[in-house]
Amino acid sequence: MNNKVTSLITGAVVVILAVVGIFLIVSAMGYTHEIDEVTGQVLSDPSAVSNSVSFSLFILVLALAAIAIFTIIAIAINPKKFIPTAIGIIVFGVLVLVGYSMVNIETTGHIVTLEDATEQNLLWGGIGIKTTYVLVTVAIALIIVQSVRNLIGYFTK
Repeated sequence: MNNKVTSLITGAVVVILAVVGIFLIVSAMGYTHEIDEVTGQVLSDPSAVSNSVSFSLFILVLALAAIAIFTIIAIAINPKKFIPTAIGIIVFGVLVLVGYSMVNIETTGHIVTLEDATEQNLLWGGIGIKTTYVLVTVAIALIIVQSVRNLIGYFTK
């Protein structure tokens, strides 16, 4: 296969996954937690939210597997090109550690009454949320730095 066919197939797969993801997220957004006034039981079906989360986890595992496979292939073909990837992995690890250091596990309140609110689940959820904050902050800072560098380069010409 040539690059055009491969690019077309890859683009089609990405579009299909995006459409499925958007559909699942939109259906999950429509989920309302309705309770019957007489029985006190939940009337609505939370499967839309569960499907959306399951799809997100599937995409995450698929992406991590693809990253691992292509990284191993790249290392086997040219080990010297792994150095920037290794630096990126180390920087990401440091940012995850920064997110981990910011986690505060909630041990009181409504959250601890939930069935799956174990200390480990709350820790991993907190790490994910705080690491996302750290990554967004670093990304915004790098965008600003690059914009300033571009402006300086533009005006020095």
